[in-house]
Amino acid sequence: MNESWEGFAQRMKRLNPLFELGKGMEIGELKPYIQTILMHVLLTIFYRELNDDDNRKKSDIMFMVEDSIRQMKLMGDQKQIERITTGLLHQGKEEFSKPFEALYYNEVRHSWETQTFRYVTMDEQYTNLELGGSIVYKLTDVAQEMIFMSREIAEEFSITIEQLYSMQLIKNGNFKKATRNLDHLISRVNRLMTNEYAFQKEMINNPKILVIEQERQREDNRGEIEQQFEEEKSHFRTINSMIEKVRRTDEEDGFVQTELMLLQEKIEHTRQIHDRFAKLVIQNISYEMKLKAENPSLFWENSLVSFREQIYENWFMKEGVRDFSVVERIIAPLFSPKNDFILPLDWIWGEQDLIEKQIVEEVNEENEEEEVMERRITDWSSVVNAWSYVFEHLQQFGEFSLATLAELPLDVQDQWFEESETLDLWMMFDKKPLSVQVANRKEEALSDERERLLHKLMNEYPQFQSFEGTKIYTEFDHRADPIIWNRTKITPFKICVQEGK
Repeated sequence: MNESWEGFAQRMKRLNPLFELGKGMEIGELKPYIQTILMHVLLTIFYRELNDDDNRKKSDIMFMVEDSIRQMKLMGDQKQIERITTGLLHQGKEEFSKPFEALYYNEVRHSWETQTFRYVTMDEQYTNLELGGSIVYKLTDVAQEMIFMSREIAEEFSITIEQLYSMQLIKNGNFKKATRNLDHLISRVNRLMTNEYAFQKEMINNPKILVIEQERQREDNRGEIEQQFEEEKSHFRTINSMIEKVRRTDEEDGFVQTELMLLQEKIEHTRQIHDRFAKLVIQNISYEMKLKAENPSLFWENSLVSFREQIYENWFMKEGVRDFSVVERIIAPLFSPKNDFILPLDWIWGEQDLIEKQIVEEVNEENEEEEVMERRITDWSSVVNAWSYVFEHLQQFGEFSLATLAELPLDVQDQWFEESETLDLWMMFDKKPLSVQVANRKEEALSDERERLLHKLMNEYPQFQSFEGTKIYTEFDHRADPIIWNRTKITPFKICVQEGK
């Protein structure tokens, strides 16, 4: 869910009483000033409560309204004063004494709901209706919160808006996201360093790999290496900007300063790893140039004719053969160049078939032993986190194509390759449609991997419980080209959701 929706309903329930204060009153020329008048009346009632002053009956409130209008150098008649007073005590006609109502949007249930509240209520400690007394009013929690929000909270907690903003930067996840981005940078640079170390070892053991693998190693890796350092520069620039923004607040704020210190240590660690990686890349390039300079013969003494290239790739693979005897005449000299009668090709093929069968059987036995002994455990937290973006998109648009993931940040894309099950589950959704009925079932009773995924998603992200009772299916566009994503070719279908009937 987008961060702007987090706690949205609670925010609106706090703000609605402010928005509704004096709304809808027909009081003529006093209408532009009604909220200011009523706010002063609420403050007057508030301080009378604090001083144990029971002059808070309806007649007293009418006098408060009249006094506020006079103090503000405004003009109001008795009818307007009575309307303002009743408009503070209840909504609508006096005989019904209805509470105030306001709509707010519930981001969890995805529905509009009604909030009811009052600004004042009966103070039971001072009201004695049995003896014919009048109702003495006091502020409700809603009205008290309005007053405290206006000044007291900032004063009592000695916190400035800038400090509060800085703390929200940390608490609302921006610093955690920055730290998470650094973790992804470290993960990828470690993988690239492993590749560079492997390439260095290959160069030392077999310098000719520079001829065979040069294009793949230097061209493919160059773009990834450059992208890694560009991302490092971009992330460091963003994080440093955040740190400077927070440093402008009170330097004695221990919580903020502790988070800054931890983040700076993480930045320094990431920078050191990238420095080591840069030195390794330069070292490999230097060693590669040294090998080419000291052993030039390795790179220019190439055979003019190659069986693999000229015969197998350029002829057999492209043109094919009409008669298999042609293949026999070409290959036979490789096995029996001088004495055909000693090692006929038929015998050799028979022997190779037998050996191949034995090898296959041995490999199968080894695989069976390995499958029994080694069982890989799926990191479902990684799978669930990756798929959460899919179901957020489904909630908003009703359909999702895997091609959309290529537009997301790289750290999100990386999660789709941390666990093979993440991508495997995508293909499982291309089976028969799934009617979602998982909320009230135990995970052990779920046999469909798609249901297990939805069960975990609903437990981790309560907003996804809205999928309960829906139907999830796929649509395939036969005219669309396959999706090519991170060198993976994927069928171009999309997942759709249909509301339950």
